[in-house]
Amino acid sequence: MLAAPAAAKRNEAADRAAIHKLLVDYGATLDARDFDGFGRLFAKDGVYAGGGPGGEAKGGPAAADMMRRIFGANALGFRAPNFHIFFNEVVIFDGPDEAHATSMSLYMVPDEKNAPSPALMARYRDRLVREGNAWKFARRSVESLIPAP
Repeated sequence: MLAAPAAAKRNEAADRAAIHKLLVDYGATLDARDFDGFGRLFAKDGVYAGGGPGGEAKGGPAAADMMRRIFGANALGFRAPNFHIFFNEVVIFDGPDEAHATSMSLYMVPDEKNAPSPALMARYRDRLVREGNAWKFARRSVESLIPAP
């Protein structure tokens, strides 16, 4: 009996669910200020490009440190609580252990009346890889839409 190719063995529904969780965990870890957890979302040689002009971090620990400087110190001066909302997720598989994705987010902060107000809107362009049994970011690029770059 011939073995099925690796792509045929892939459980696409499970992979889509795992990738969706990865994309949501990006915001959840930042919202919880779990910077070490944020760093674990990246592949061993993963790159995070989105910490402002020239802001690129290579490796999970460097990505965690970048977010620690931005969110941990509240460098953007946002009121608390603040949080991410994600939408328009599109995932395309490039092989059994590789995919690319796009998605968008709003970063919400309370306004003067304590009502939720969007502060930032971004587009994400991702290259994803399976490392071991987990999907991770090989590269996450963040493009600011509002405010416009």
